[in-house]
Amino acid sequence: MKLYEAIATIVQEFGKEIVTNAKVINVSSDYNAFEESKTFKVILKNLIAEGYMDQLMYVRDWSSSQSRIISNFIAATSFNEANASYVIQSIAYGLGYTKTIPVYQPSVSSQQSTTVPWPQYAHTPAPQPSQNTASYQGIKLDKTEGQFYNMNDSAQRKYKEAAEAYLESIIEFRSDFEKELGIQMNTYVVFDGFCIEPKFEINGRIKAKYDYAVKFYVVLYDFNNRMICNEEIYVGQKRGNFEVADTCISSSQFHKVSNVKRMVVYYELD
Repeated sequence: MKLYEAIATIVQEFGKEIVTNAKVINVSSDYNAFEESKTFKVILKNLIAEGYMDQLMYVRDWSSSQSRIISNFIAATSFNEANASYVIQSIAYGLGYTKTIPVYQPSVSSQQSTTVPWPQYAHTPAPQPSQNTASYQGIKLDKTEGQFYNMNDSAQRKYKEAAEAYLESIIEFRSDFEKELGIQMNTYVVFDGFCIEPKFEINGRIKAKYDYAVKFYVVLYDFNNRMICNEEIYVGQKRGNFEVADTCISSSQFHKVSNVKRMVVYYELD
């Protein structure tokens, strides 16, 4: 059985949460999921151990997140690009994020070559930042606050729209907020040249029990995966059925948008 077929079958039988549990390795072996390459088993173990399965579980827009997740994992682990990409795409297929069937093409055994062809997909990857130079739709997001305000109104508007779209594409939720808190939440980012403002529109009463507040954390990372800052947002008990929770991360912390590689969001009950 192909890896993507096995993952889809396992998810259907045990539920999506199985992919974050180490026992998915043994279950996958039972389905002969690693017949194409034993390396897939090692990659799957690393995806679980390094927390990437948690990211995959809570992806909201696969088309805009796939390249970032794949490139981050390859950069962190140094796995072969073709193998790692195929495994992650197979998981996405199994979770129902895409109907595109990944095709694994191993290197030609008759040639002693270190070049391994990429898996072939019938889609165009979403625009993603290059190493250390974030850009979106051809616009480099490398302006400082001063440079941004020196731009004309039209250039500022285009830069702002590109920055917001890019920042929204790199958000990683560490859990399923809506399911765990019993709410509906819409997330977006506002950028004004001076600060990054992650905003969370919270609809409905929070059903999870807490004494004082729900604390949301927004953590920015640079392209070396070093933490830039960690901002807290408090949502207290005295709130209605709708609230917009947000924070302002000033440019003095990130300097320019192109320095931001990841935006991780999680919460704690206080």
